[in-house]
Amino acid sequence: MAKTPDPTVPTGFPVRGWFAESDPSFRREMLALARPKSYAAGSVIYQAGDPGRDVFGVRSGVVTLTGKFTHPDAVLLHMLRPGEWFGTVPVLVERSRRITAIARTDVELLRVPGDQLRALLRSHPEWVIELGRDLAYYMDLGMQTASDLLIRNASARCAAVLLRLAGRRWASGPDADLPSEIPASQTELAMLCNLSRNTFSRVAKEFTNRQLVTLSYRSLTVDDPARLREVADAG
Repeated sequence: MAKTPDPTVPTGFPVRGWFAESDPSFRREMLALARPKSYAAGSVIYQAGDPGRDVFGVRSGVVTLTGKFTHPDAVLLHMLRPGEWFGTVPVLVERSRRITAIARTDVELLRVPGDQLRALLRSHPEWVIELGRDLAYYMDLGMQTASDLLIRNASARCAAVLLRLAGRRWASGPDADLPSEIPASQTELAMLCNLSRNTFSRVAKEFTNRQLVTLSYRSLTVDDPARLREVADAG
């Protein structure tokens, strides 16, 4: 007789990036620990300085990250999209949060209790390296972000940042060239691109005229990631 699925075990979570490359047994056990949790847009998921108790995966929606040690002008650092995980480091090393995570839109998350995850790693110490893949991902993200911000050409730098925020900078697979919306104001986007508001407006108008992006109220949609990627890479 077929086993009745446990309704508390999440299904349909996008398996991407480091998680897709992890050991299938680890992936299955980690998802078995996870429970759904919802946050309304604007809700604080956790703040820098909080105890690092749990790990979260984005099931739907967009989560923004801000850093504890950033300049006051840098009110936003990055946006997380479905299939991405966050909160891993404090669970592994048992330290306080260094990042504040906020629901930019209504979000559906998977919450993995840190104590249960640490118990799982104690019983399978070989799986520490699997969770370490997430740390390597964020190290790469940090270095790639810094490299993009060093691009001198304003249009190329703006293209690189918009692609990253849209989840299309280094994407591969069927979603790589699909349109993606960035829920952020032009003032925020200018800050993230390290451009003045006027310069960002000029570049965004240029991209709009070329049908690379569409500007809306407090959002921007990357319409043609492939062509925008060419702009970024040409810088």
